[in-house]
Amino acid sequence: MDVIVRWADITAASRADRYFDLTSEQKSELKENIQNDIAKMRKEMFPEVAKTFRSLEPEIKKEQINKDLVSKNFIEIQSYFKKGTNYFKDTALKTVGKLKKSQFEHFAKKVREDITETQENNETPEKSLKASYKRYRRSLEFWIGGISVKQQDEIENFLKANPYPWQLQNKSREHSLKLFLEASHNPGALQKFVADYFVDYETSRLPEFNEALNKHKAAFQTFLTEQFWKGLSTSQKNVLRDNLISRADDLDKIAQRP
Repeated sequence: MDVIVRWADITAASRADRYFDLTSEQKSELKENIQNDIAKMRKEMFPEVAKTFRSLEPEIKKEQINKDLVSKNFIEIQSYFKKGTNYFKDTALKTVGKLKKSQFEHFAKKVREDITETQENNETPEKSLKASYKRYRRSLEFWIGGISVKQQDEIENFLKANPYPWQLQNKSREHSLKLFLEASHNPGALQKFVADYFVDYETSRLPEFNEALNKHKAAFQTFLTEQFWKGLSTSQKNVLRDNLISRADDLDKIAQRP
């Protein structure tokens, strides 16, 4: 966890450079601002995330997990993504205010390349299933370790019944890009768009994508609590418990670091 945090500022600055082709001066200023943002975020938000992890730990040994508690924590964890994004709002506003027209054009090019790549990776139901399965399996193994063949089949069957809304995601990204580029012609509109995005990034999405994504998340939550959980082995539950405790401890230590 500590290594991830230490590299976060470098990764964020590198991604911004990739999308906006920043000048040396812009990159230097951005990196310094991001470091300050991350320092504030880890001190204020990391203890909250650690508390959420610890609240789940007592449930691990139970045969039937408390669905209401999982739902509450699922919502909390989703909210941390938005809350975390908000820490970078002022930095984003400073950076975007110094961008040139060519840098907005570079951003549009890179985003459209990403959209095209996503389309190619999901051009058939088989490809889409493979991409989604890889992502969900990696996420689960991050917490419980290796998974059985039966569990692999369960994940695959869930995704067949509840495919991730890739097409709507791409349409939504095009929509968000269009709004961003339109706002880029007016400094006031640009500042408002960026501020709104970093407070709640869902505001720039297509409503139908938000609806489809929330439906997919709800189905996944039900799958975890009503099906997948029942098949966890004692070993997997122990790994999950250890990971929750150790990552909560790591977050607290990082939060207290000068």
